[in-house]
Formats: sequence, structure tokens, C-alpha cells
Amino acid sequence: MNEKEMNIDETESKKERIGELLEKREEYANNGEIEKEIEVLRELRILFKSVFGVESEENIKILTELGNSLKYIGKFKEAIRLLARAENIIIKKYGEDSMAFVMCNANMAEIYRIMRNYDKVEEKYFKAIKTYKKNNFKNTYIFAGICNNLGLVYEENKCYQDSINWQKRALKELKDLRDRDSEIQSAIVLSNMVKPYVKLKEKELAEITMDETLGILKKEIGEYSTLYLNILNNWSNVYFEDKDYKKSLELLEKCEKICRIMLGTENKNYGDILKKIETVKKEVNKKKIEQYVWKNQIIKKVLFL
Repeated sequence: MNEKEMNIDETESKKERIGELLEKREEYANNGEIEKEIEVLRELRILFKSVFGVESEENIKILTELGNSLKYIGKFKEAIRLLARAENIIIKKYGEDSMAFVMCNANMAEIYRIMRNYDKVEEKYFKAIKTYKKNNFKNTYIFAGICNNLGLVYEENKCYQDSINWQKRALKELKDLRDRDSEIQSAIVLSNMVKPYVKLKEKELAEITMDETLGILKKEIGEYSTLYLNILNNWSNVYFEDKDYKKSLELLEKCEKICRIMLGTENKNYGDILKKIETVKKEVNKKKIEQYVWKNQIIKKVLFL
């Protein structure tokens, strides 16, 4: 066997290994085993670089996927470093006026958001938006996702009106698609608007937005779904934080029913919901006592006068 044949044999062996690892990666991803998935991605990165080349589409993809996965285990610096490498290859291969450049900047922005490095978040997101608009790209889901994430950034910084404005922009992007995926994405965006409305004391708008969100989800995926349950749970936290314990309790009781039917009473999440309900009930009762004492003091004061 000559050297050329040996190289072909080695390449075929590596491709076979890539196939095995991709199957493992899918299995770990489906099971939520993120650390095992990352180990597979690390090996794939070496193989992709060797088989397909440094400047290949495959290498850009694996750098991006590994970088995005590392954020889930707190490896932020490594994640940014890998995405920066992907960005350099993208610029060389496709230039800055490319959808790949937009996506890469959006990915980096999301990692900076988790790191709470908000200056970098804005820099990367606005660079992505500028490129998207300049080239008149038409990938609605990506642009709507950027707008939604910017809304979350401004919410985290307590800039609630700015948050709502960006969420509305995301909804505007999605509204003309009118397919199942866009409807579900719209429901997620709407659900993210509830906290800013509550914080701005726009309780009526918060209620309208919640009703609209749940209406879409019931139609598209049903009431007994993980997304529906998670959104209700998030809202209960929003109202608890705002000291509206009655509303928080109302939402948690809906969570309890859905979780009981979906997952059963032995599930850990069900137990956690019951504990939260007890905590909120204590606050509701405490508030009732405080209101009673306050009213009693007022009555005594009036009688005394």
C-alpha cells in the first residue's frame, strides 16, 4: 500500500469515527447529558479540522456548536475564543456581509449576555443587526431572535420600555409568517413582555399579553406541555417578586394541576411547585393579617376622634 492509499484509508477511518460520534452526540443531546455531549464535540472538532480543513464549512460549524455548548457549563472564555476563531474563518471565507457573520456575532452576544458583559452584548448584537439590514437579508427567525434577546438584555438592565420595544419589533417580524413555528415563537416573545409590563405597573397590558400567549400555546401545542408549564412558572416568579402574591398563587395552582397530570405526583418538579405554593400562601395570609391590623387601627382612630 503506497502513501496515497494509506492517507485515503486514514481519512475513511476518521469519517467512520465522525459518523459514530455524531450518533453519540444526538443521543447525549436528547438525554440532556451536556458534559458528555461536549466531550464528543471536542473530539469532532479535531476530526473535522483534519478531514475537512481549517477553512471548511464543517469546521466553522463544529467551532460554533462547541462554543455555544460550552456556555451551559460556564466555560465562557473558551466559548468566546472558539466563536472568535469561527468568526475569523467566516470573514476570510465569506466576508462580513454574510449571514454567517450575522449568526456568529449573535452567538457571541448571547454568551456575553450570560456573562452580564452588556457593553459587549450591545456591540455584537448591533453589529449583527447592521449587517443584516445592510444586506437586506430575509431570515425572519434569526432577526426576530436577535430582537427578542435584545429585549431580554434591556429587561435585565431594568430598561423595561426599551425591552418592550424590542419585543414588539420581534413580533412584527414574525407576524407575516403565520405558520406553527412562528406562532409558537410569537407566544414566547409575548411571554417575555409580561415582566416589563408588570414592572411598569401596566397590569392590564400584562393580563392581556398573558391571555394572548396562553391562547396561542393552547392552540398550537396544547395546555399540557413543558413550554406552557415553564411560562406559567416564570410568570408566577414575576408576580411574587412584585409582591402580588395572590396572582402568583393563582398561576402556581395552574402549574400544580398541569404538572400533576403531565408528570405525576412523584416527580421532583411537582414537589418543588407544592413547596412554592406553601411559601406563597404564607405571604398571602401574612398580607391578609397586615391588612386586617391596618383597617382595625383606622377604625379605632376614627372612633377615638
